[in-house]
Amino acid sequence: MKTQIKKMGDVVVVSMDGRLDYENQEPLKEDLIDLIERSKTDVVPRKIIFNLEHLEFVGSSGISNFIQTLKDFNVKAPMRPKYCNVRSEFKKVIKAFDEENLFEIHDNEDRARKSFDS
Repeated sequence: MKTQIKKMGDVVVVSMDGRLDYENQEPLKEDLIDLIERSKTDVVPRKIIFNLEHLEFVGSSGISNFIQTLKDFNVKAPMRPKYCNVRSEFKKVIKAFDEENLFEIHDNEDRARKSFDS
């Protein structure tokens, strides 16, 4: 799995591409910790969108760690992140682990962006 972080104005888009498995969790955690730290020093609050369009679900190996990583990020983020292009198999797993309603999922990146304004 490869993580790409793009900053566009006051929005940061975190795109994930490739296969999700247990072995590639640590680089993602490091990227997200770095993103949290950078957002603390920015004068403009960062709106964060996770685009999961190209993330492949490859079974249960690592999925619970992945969801826990995202939950931890949601709690620490300066503003509640939005998620878009989430495949149905990920939605099912996210909903199963999301007892606190931390995940706000949108159909596409444009809708996720607009949801910050409402």
